[in-house]
Amino acid sequence: MNPIISIIIPTYNRAHLLGETLDSVISQTYQNWECILVDDGSTDYTEELSEFYCEKDSRIQFHERPKGLIKGANSCRNHGFEISKGHYINWFDSDDVMLPEFLKDNLRGFKEKTQLIICSGFITNAVLEDRKPILLKNNIDLFKYFVVWEQPILINSVIFRKSFLNNKELFNPRIIRGQEAELFSRLFFKLTKDKYLVNIQRLFLYRQHAGTITTKNQDYHKSHKKSEAYILIENLKRSLSIKDFELNNILYKRLINFFFLGIKNNHSENSRFILKNLYSILWYNNPIFSLELFVAGNLIVIIKRGSYTIERRWKFHKISV
Repeated sequence: MNPIISIIIPTYNRAHLLGETLDSVISQTYQNWECILVDDGSTDYTEELSEFYCEKDSRIQFHERPKGLIKGANSCRNHGFEISKGHYINWFDSDDVMLPEFLKDNLRGFKEKTQLIICSGFITNAVLEDRKPILLKNNIDLFKYFVVWEQPILINSVIFRKSFLNNKELFNPRIIRGQEAELFSRLFFKLTKDKYLVNIQRLFLYRQHAGTITTKNQDYHKSHKKSEAYILIENLKRSLSIKDFELNNILYKRLINFFFLGIKNNHSENSRFILKNLYSILWYNNPIFSLELFVAGNLIVIIKRGSYTIERRWKFHKISV
């Protein structure tokens, strides 16, 4: 058997890096693949470069994001999936690099029940030097450890069986920050251990440079924090449903921190969003505390000023299962 792997690469103004990514795909020891480039409206020479590679290797395709879709990598990833023909799916970033055994070593891990393979890689600098290994763990609760970022799984890390993704909601096009975190949280939730494999081999290079979202997110960006708060809320709902005391309180404290960060950074919209959802989520757990959150929280939003005493009290509060 020699199944096709669909490699889907969204790109935007990365022509200076994209060639290195495509060269790494062409150099794979496993050769039965298709590479689907989906451009998000680049204004550099991405189209010309992509056409060169399409002529060089017929397995590479170039597509533009359909105009009816919301701008962003999420829409490009979803569109790439819709037109893919492979038995397996790998979403890869346009500034990163596959090591030669990336496809072959991951594909050999699939068994009859395996739905996805998660592999490791190296974090590098802009010129692919100073490699730092991404450390993955085996025999853990995949959802829990991923959500608290003790299992650092990146978009490049995962190869999916396509049939597992069919009829599932894929990337949320309205998420600005943490697109893969939002998707993976949904897909990993209640996923049994026989359905996935963690491959600790380091098989790709993840480039960190001035253009990456990881770098850009060091400051407070309202659109990023709004997306992150949404993901935290949804994961808290999941955690409460499985009654994980430790995870419940980790996520709750992060949301409290986000609430006060919103007040500090004049982002009352996000603070209100967090407050509204926490009030609703915690009402059946502790209605008295939930009411305190609602009343005191709204007062803090109105006066646009935090309270160290209240923040400390809320962070020390424990959500019971």
